[in-house]
Amino acid sequence: MTKLFKYLLAGSLFFTILSCSEDYQGPIPYPTLMQAADEAGLTTLVTAVRAIPGLEASLQDQDAITVFAPTNDAFANALTAFKAKDLNDLVAKLGGAQNLQTVLGFHVVPAVAFSRNLNETNIFTTLAGQQLRVNSTPGLVTVTDAAGNVARVVQADVQIENGVVHVIDRVLVPSIQLPKPTLVEAATNAGLTTLLSAVTAVPGLPNALLSAPAITVFAPTNEAFAAALAVFKAKDLNELVIKIGGAANLQKVLGFHVVPAKALSSSLAATNSFQTLSGQTITVEKSGSTVSVKDQLGRVAQVVAADIEISNGVVHVINGMMLPNLGLPNVVQAAQSAGLTTLIDAVTAAGLGNALLNTPQMTVFAPTNAAFAAALQAYGAANLNQLVAKIGGISNLQTVLGFHVVPAAAFSFELGATNTFTTLAGQQLTVTKTASGVTVRDALGNTANVVTADVAISNGVVHVIDKVLLPRIDLPNVVEAAQAANLTVLLQAVTAAGLGNTLLNQQAMTVFAPTNQAFTNLLQTLNFGSLQAMINALGLPAVTKVLGFHVVPATAFSFNLAAGSQQVPTLAGEMLTVTRNGNNVTVTDKAGKTYNVVVADVAIENGVVHVIDGVVLPTL
Repeated sequence: MTKLFKYLLAGSLFFTILSCSEDYQGPIPYPTLMQAADEAGLTTLVTAVRAIPGLEASLQDQDAITVFAPTNDAFANALTAFKAKDLNDLVAKLGGAQNLQTVLGFHVVPAVAFSRNLNETNIFTTLAGQQLRVNSTPGLVTVTDAAGNVARVVQADVQIENGVVHVIDRVLVPSIQLPKPTLVEAATNAGLTTLLSAVTAVPGLPNALLSAPAITVFAPTNEAFAAALAVFKAKDLNELVIKIGGAANLQKVLGFHVVPAKALSSSLAATNSFQTLSGQTITVEKSGSTVSVKDQLGRVAQVVAADIEISNGVVHVINGMMLPNLGLPNVVQAAQSAGLTTLIDAVTAAGLGNALLNTPQMTVFAPTNAAFAAALQAYGAANLNQLVAKIGGISNLQTVLGFHVVPAAAFSFELGATNTFTTLAGQQLTVTKTASGVTVRDALGNTANVVTADVAISNGVVHVIDKVLLPRIDLPNVVEAAQAANLTVLLQAVTAAGLGNTLLNQQAMTVFAPTNQAFTNLLQTLNFGSLQAMINALGLPAVTKVLGFHVVPATAFSFNLAAGSQQVPTLAGEMLTVTRNGNNVTVTDKAGKTYNVVVADVAIENGVVHVIDGVVLPTL
């Protein structure tokens, strides 16, 4: 500003000097507009003028001008008002160089108006073609722009070659068509920070929305997102994304809030159905000045701020989140997608498919195919059917599978350090969470690792684990198995021989258990009227030897037998001939008589029982 005073002082001194010289002829050399502005430190104004090609020359060629020149601080304040980081950004926010030229022209009147020439109220038409009001009172000159903003003249009457400059403390804004904000800018201005975070979380979505020809966005408030988090029991956006099935479903949710056409509230009918970017339909209803939005689940949100125009459409701010059909997989579909084919086979074999699909909420710890393969190997089973036989049948398979299912949804981020869950098998499972991951401990103390967590399904969540979890499995002892099979004569014989404890205390055994009819046939062949008569005639040692000849002190399921004939030791001290031909198994005694296994592979707690249709006899 002191440089402006220098020009005034230099001008007066020069005029004084010239008045004393009779030889001087010519005008007083006043600076040009740009020289005066540059010397006065109005560097932003100079830069702005020179940013418009030809504008400096155009101003210089004007016969007479009055320039209301903003200070650098005035331009800095304009940058702040327009949220621009520099002059180039301000030009963009104004709508380009043409609008900048209009703004600068709005500061120039094509006539000379010193402050002493001003009336109390003055209306000037500027180079922008718009009118400017200048008010003058003693000691104060103000300028009012098209928006009603008032600037003060902080330094008046700086004479230049073709007119005068008045320095002002504000940038004057003419009536111009400012560019509409982008969706991101509008959301930022409206404070919709969670929406912006959600849109940014989906790769490519911001650019897709910004480049769309025309869109209507129903934009949820931060409070709407917070309410959605509460409904899904998620503490932040990341947890919400996991619970709805991942980034693809987040994109589907966000796309459900966008209609690919511009729809101002004034153009809405009473009821409107729009196809959204998610491919699903959203219903918009209008009653008077109230606009509401309804999703496919019947939830309703109100428009709380309508018709925020953006560069490629319009935004309506709503107070609720709209949810489309997310299409989450059921547990079977999730297992198929993850390639858990053995688990699917096991669930199918156990007939549990409908039970799992109809459970309201569940957490499934799903073993990998490799985990099932390891379990088969541990049980000496070649396939699932053999495993089922070794664990005691379909009911126990149901227990094993049910032991992997908790009837409540538990995502990994909802777990505590140690968690105890009661499973569908009625037994408890311990789940531990540490910084290194999540582990699950079964009833036998074996630990499995969660290798893939938080696979959202339609009624809960699946965690993939690297081991098959084992519950307590209740297998019958040999006496209970004989009772269940109604082998009453065999039980009488075992009791009479006092072999009950011997059989119960065997570490491992295979029992070839004769049916009641088999004993009846033997009694008829030997001409005994009853079992007791035979015991009395043969003596207990002989009967004990006969019964011991039916017991092999090792576990041999039918599928573990080698093909063909083999000699196996018995508790009677003699070898029994066992033959497998395909799925058929026979036993041959010392008399050369052969009998068939009619019911194979009845698992017991210390081995297996095969029911046979004859009594095999050792050497007596």
